Amino acid sequence: MTYSPTELAVALGVPKPTDEQAAVIVAPPGPLVVIAGAGAGKTETMAARVVWLVANGFADPGQVLGLTFTRKAAGELLRRVRSRLARLSGLRDDAPGGGVPAVSTYHAFAGALLREHGLLLPVEPEARLLSETELWQLAFAVVSGYPGPLRADRNPAAVTAMVLRLAGELAEHLVDTDQLRDTHVELERLVLNLPAGRYQRDRGPSQWLLGMLATQTERAALVPLIDALHDRMRADKVMDFGAQMSAAARLAESCPQVGEQLRARYRVVLLDEYQDTGHAQRIALSSLFGGGVDDGLALTAVGDPIQSIYGWRGA
Repeated sequence: MTYSPTELAVALGVPKPTDEQAAVIVAPPGPLVVIAGAGAGKTETMAARVVWLVANGFADPGQVLGLTFTRKAAGELLRRVRSRLARLSGLRDDAPGGGVPAVSTYHAFAGALLREHGLLLPVEPEARLLSETELWQLAFAVVSGYPGPLRADRNPAAVTAMVLRLAGELAEHLVDTDQLRDTHVELERLVLNLPAGRYQRDRGPSQWLLGMLATQTERAALVPLIDALHDRMRADKVMDFGAQMSAAARLAESCPQVGEQLRARYRVVLLDEYQDTGHAQRIALSSLFGGGVDDGLALTAVGDPIQSIYGWRGA
């Protein structure tokens, strides 16, 4: 027997879903994108989808993984799912198998992944996660104690801000400092040898090109400071949020056995408030779970239309 979303809502004493919500709840296993704005009942619908999949024998509660951005949202999703599965268990003689759903934030999930498999990279599995304040203090200490030259027109606090901003962008895009180190040299050669045209004036390169070259040169000058910060973080066995997600993405992409283990463990995966504009996060999740959608993995990504993150990416 297959239970409908309305039948389950009535039996569990919760509001009946709308037609749009019901269509999401009963979507067949596979990849599913749900685009809905604030107040549309996304969390309610995701909880109902989990219950429907469990009630109809697709998965046991322990085979459900939910990921979201904040601890508050993770707690709310877990509370709703657990309470409804408990009610479902009390209503049926053939209660679903044991275990409880796993729900966490994306960063907590990345941290758990590194603790379990980090030595494959290698990454120190027990590295402590720094708060933003602790990261700033550490970076400021590295900049203030750096023996090399710093920009004369910037104080240590300004340089620290530049270092942290660039280090975060590199981590987000999975780019290491070796890939950045000499890019300004190549760019300068290209700029100075462009043929006459829109960007190359009679008197030389346009101000736009020269500004771009100056920016890239400044970035390259920060490489030794970023390397020094990374060395200090490794020595202290700490990492920041960007490094954590970047390491998780590298692990997922380079070690396919990690994804295979997770796909064997979970048959239902919910990605709440998913933003595929986060490159490291997208690489991590697609590497871990993308290989399972053809095998019936119920993978559901939920997002807000205001973020404009799906249609133009072809997701």
